[in-house]
Amino acid sequence: MVELYPYQKTLVNQARSELANGKKSVLLVSPAGSGKSVIIAEIARLCVEKGGHVLFMVHRQELVNQITQSFQEANVDLMKTTVMTVGKIVNRLDRLPKPNLIITDETHHSKAKTYRKIYDYFSNVPRLGFTATPWRMNGQGLDDIYDSMIEGKNVGWLIAHHYLSPYQYYSVKLVDDSKLKKSSTGDYTSKSMDEAIGKTIFGDVVKTYRTKANDQQAIVYAHDVEYSQATAEAFKNAGISAVHVDAKTPKTIRNSIMSDFKSGKIKVLCNVNLISEGFNVPDCSVVIMLRPTESLVLDVQQSMRCMRYKPGKIATIIDHVANYTRFGLPDTPRQWSLTGRPKKKGNNTSALPIRTCPHCWAVIPAQCKVCPQCGEEIPIDNEGMDTQDNVELEKVGEFKMTTDYQNNQYGKMKPDDADNVEDLYKIAKARGYKPGWAYMNAKRMGMLG
Repeated sequence: MVELYPYQKTLVNQARSELANGKKSVLLVSPAGSGKSVIIAEIARLCVEKGGHVLFMVHRQELVNQITQSFQEANVDLMKTTVMTVGKIVNRLDRLPKPNLIITDETHHSKAKTYRKIYDYFSNVPRLGFTATPWRMNGQGLDDIYDSMIEGKNVGWLIAHHYLSPYQYYSVKLVDDSKLKKSSTGDYTSKSMDEAIGKTIFGDVVKTYRTKANDQQAIVYAHDVEYSQATAEAFKNAGISAVHVDAKTPKTIRNSIMSDFKSGKIKVLCNVNLISEGFNVPDCSVVIMLRPTESLVLDVQQSMRCMRYKPGKIATIIDHVANYTRFGLPDTPRQWSLTGRPKKKGNNTSALPIRTCPHCWAVIPAQCKVCPQCGEEIPIDNEGMDTQDNVELEKVGEFKMTTDYQNNQYGKMKPDDADNVEDLYKIAKARGYKPGWAYMNAKRMGMLG
């Protein structure tokens, strides 16, 4: 049986308290990689233990398989649960046992008609919904689906307390934004992404990977099958094991590819809108983003896919399409709400608190007047605005979290900058890492004899 972390137990208790106090439907918000499936399994276990029946629903079969495994690990009696995709449930409503609790994962999708039909059919059954991003591109809120909202710990807290991995963020502008056009869904059309990205990106992707994350396992997000396949070929031509997979890849082949990636046989996994919500690869330390998007949900799910915690791991996010200029960084503070928001007009993202250093091209917080990466002053023009705001980013830069450890010289050092074991322990202390981080890196670097 899985032991929950304290912050996960708090969310479980808060959810139960809300329902006990008369709330009919409660939304729980917790970041990607924070262990929502573990929380869901514990809530299901407690409900089943009291003689209840749980209906769990989500939009994809892969996520059904994942939660089923989580239920088994939590000793949930599967005979007292219904675990299905939304599509299957809506066609079996009159044949399913009436649940005592409905749990919906990735519930930012739940304004769709299929979800509403299920909720209406079981109108007297209390509901819990889970998501990392209660956000929809059309600006509509979820207040017509849920009565209240509970927020878990944010990304910054989870990193600082070693529940998510720290990260380095690199970005190089290879996209002509002027060619990006939106579809009726609000995101960019495939044709406009073809035109904006062009045909020269593949060599840059391989070169940047080798420079910043060579030999690490990476997930590549492309916008269509042709680009994903071409990217995989570029990696293979460079002697790096890579493979393409998408939703149309036969299930048996797809399962084999996933298994080989998880085991390390495949270094680079290129995909199109497949590996995002709920996909768990703890040993993946790199994400390469080749798909520009206007969807915050997609950006968060993809960029943070490499941040699941593992001792000593520093995740690497390589953003070739400058999505950070639209949404900020993984630990950018966000204000979530059940209510809707005004629809954004145009593509103006200048209000985002992120900019690039004109000297080293690092992605840094907007308030910085001295670059935390290269130490150079950032010039100010006569109106008090940084002169590099409109400079097109042309090369890769590095981002590290703005925390207190950046004021310490050891906090700025990478493991490979250390001359000896003592330096590694000082770096660990400055960054707030456990001593085991220094030991693992010392072992990796051959410092222990």
